[in-house]
Amino acid sequence: MPILFLAVDGFNLIRRIFEARQPRNARDVESVVDAAKGSLTRILTKFSPSHAGVVFEDRGRTWRHLLSQDYKANRSPTPDLLLNGLHEFVAGFQEIGVTDCKVPSYEADDVIGTIASVVAGLGGRTVIVSTDKVYLQLLSSEITLFDYFNDRLWDRQSMRDHFGVSVDQYVDYLALIGDKSNNLKGVPGIGPKSALQLLSRYSDLESAITSAADDKLANKVKASKEDARRCRQLVQLK
Repeated sequence: MPILFLAVDGFNLIRRIFEARQPRNARDVESVVDAAKGSLTRILTKFSPSHAGVVFEDRGRTWRHLLSQDYKANRSPTPDLLLNGLHEFVAGFQEIGVTDCKVPSYEADDVIGTIASVVAGLGGRTVIVSTDKVYLQLLSSEITLFDYFNDRLWDRQSMRDHFGVSVDQYVDYLALIGDKSNNLKGVPGIGPKSALQLLSRYSDLESAITSAADDKLANKVKASKEDARRCRQLVQLK
């Protein structure tokens, strides 16, 4: 039977359910666990995967934090009630046949990207479950992204229709406009429309930086080339 791996971004799933229910104590967390199990059960039913796993990220500093002190500095800390109850979520997912995975010093994004690449190499397909659009850079004939909370399945075509760029250009697109969810600012004066113009004209970030043309938009990129390159490095999954 062909491999269909369901890769769930663990904190992305449970934190949204946790915040929607706003538990006040450990007993309330039990209802959040039940809700998360119910959500994951519905996802399993929808896709009928041959394999499934929930990936959690290491809560310590990763290589991205070492590269940029601003990385994710705008995020509120994970509530202690959620962290202290994390083992309950893991146990609950195991009850429905889904194991968990965590790699020290790496974020869930990178681990899921690696899993999806390995599965594709074995001739299988992966459905990534997350609302995080950083995963769009991974889309291929073997990899899709499912936003459970908006019931939306992203593939290469739907991504191009929505953003106006190809999958291969998406990392450069984020490097230009920044990634607010991760506190990455991008190039000053470049928004989505300007980024589309640049990528249409130069295809990628490096071509805009090295262009000899006296182009107003390209000049903005050149003036902030190191920041743009760093942003690209930070948003690219390993």
